[in-house]
Amino acid sequence: MVIMPLLSIVVPTLDRPDTLRHALATMACQPAQADCEFIVQNNGGNPEIAKMVADLQDGRFRHFASETVLTMTDNWEAALGHASGEYIAFLGDDDGLMPYACATASSVLADRKIDLLSWDAYSYYWPGYYHPAFRNRLLAEIDLTSSARRVSSRSELARIFCFQAHYAHLPMIYNSFVRRSVVDRMRAACGRYFIGLSPDVASGIANAALTESFVRLSRPLSMAGFSQHSTGHALFFETTNLLETSRGARDFGPIDDDRQLPDLNALQLFIAKDMLDLKRLLLADDDGVRLDFKALAQALATDINNRPPLYDRTVQTIGELARMHGFDVADIIIPARLADRPPPGKGISVIGQNRVLYELDGSALGLSSIADAVRVIAQFVPDQAPFDPAALEAAVPAPVLGPEELDFSRGGAGTAALIEGWSEPEQWGTWSIARNCVLRFAIDPFPSRPVALVLACRAFVSDGNPRLQAICRVGDGPQQQLSFSKGSFAGQRRLMLDPAAISADGTLTISLSLSDPRSPADLGLSSDARPLGIGLERAWLDDDARASPSR
Repeated sequence: MVIMPLLSIVVPTLDRPDTLRHALATMACQPAQADCEFIVQNNGGNPEIAKMVADLQDGRFRHFASETVLTMTDNWEAALGHASGEYIAFLGDDDGLMPYACATASSVLADRKIDLLSWDAYSYYWPGYYHPAFRNRLLAEIDLTSSARRVSSRSELARIFCFQAHYAHLPMIYNSFVRRSVVDRMRAACGRYFIGLSPDVASGIANAALTESFVRLSRPLSMAGFSQHSTGHALFFETTNLLETSRGARDFGPIDDDRQLPDLNALQLFIAKDMLDLKRLLLADDDGVRLDFKALAQALATDINNRPPLYDRTVQTIGELARMHGFDVADIIIPARLADRPPPGKGISVIGQNRVLYELDGSALGLSSIADAVRVIAQFVPDQAPFDPAALEAAVPAPVLGPEELDFSRGGAGTAALIEGWSEPEQWGTWSIARNCVLRFAIDPFPSRPVALVLACRAFVSDGNPRLQAICRVGDGPQQQLSFSKGSFAGQRRLMLDPAAISADGTLTISLSLSDPRSPADLGLSSDARPLGIGLERAWLDDDARASPSR
């Protein structure tokens, strides 16, 4: 009887032996006792790659080759077919496994109680990356407590589809171990596992759509590498017309238009097309997960300076989206044009309790490959703290607003109320990143008379934007105004909540319209291109409604 391994790590590759050899090195150093296999899918059968795998003389590695060059999605599907493990993860041929990856995953997944074990990968820009400012840069946000939490799949999908969270937070097969039963469910529904223009992102959407929750480790098991070979970066940052070249045809094959989207000239539009396809295939009856086209336009605008040659074309695309979906293009905040893509940060900074961000110059550290970067940063990563998967409860999908404070920091219960116009939660709270923002709560207990809704918050104001005003609607109540200035930019603000303004189902929707949110990049304060407005920290109800709203 053949005994199948617990873990399969799969590397699809196409004529990239220069980076692949270093990715394989990070796999070969995994401890021998870890129950795993390594699959190398050699697209087109490059003989140098076949020899490279054979020369490892490691029985855990299995090499497969296609006779002809397949599209990226078809090559990944072929690679998946060779994996025999109960849990499967993919690794790019310029990515790397952390030294502890297989041992940690084997320990956590041994009892087979988790469908998806996910993490947010560290990042390394290879010395050959197209943009000089990013070359040989190592970026790692380290949680010194090595925590784990269970994430509601539907809540995460809703945030991704509203562009309030980065797609990298999806439980993609590129940053997750995916149980074989999840793969089988996708194949039963769609005939194959990998679909779409961005099969990595599409896998994350599919995995979340087919599960109730997933476990996210704060201790990454892999490092994402961005090299001169990276397809996504070549497509959206390095060039302006890759889809029209032979490489584009080779990697993606024929691309069908989507009547709900303009031409696919940006990463967000590529991902949006996959969102629409998977919505139709897997989430057609789920009203809680829908693509927010206005938020898509704002995401395009916020990232506009990452592609300076396409600034004007991106503005045009935003206008097309507005016309196609009936929103006012004036609501989209478009940053001023910059001459070049904003560079990454530098140095080491504390970004919250027990969290440190390393933005390191690899040249100064003697790095030249992903294997070097993995080896260096692993020295700073603490051991995985033990946890019981059964004890990890999913986040509450409908936060209850009452006398107890709701927290809008990362992992806080209030973050599920962030419906539209908000960024990803940070250690202290969450910034608004749009002109119009929406919050939605359940109310308990139901007040019998008017009460105060208290917001502990801050505003992004500076010499360049000394004032910020927000026109607020609390449920069906009248407009109320909040004002912020340089002298009064943080603290508590109070809004009046009349019980008559609460919906019949007991939910309360709060809308905010901000006067002129600006980005730190526009004001020359930092490289942060998000149009920041109000930063929410906490919210609660106070029976004392005598104080008038802040003016």
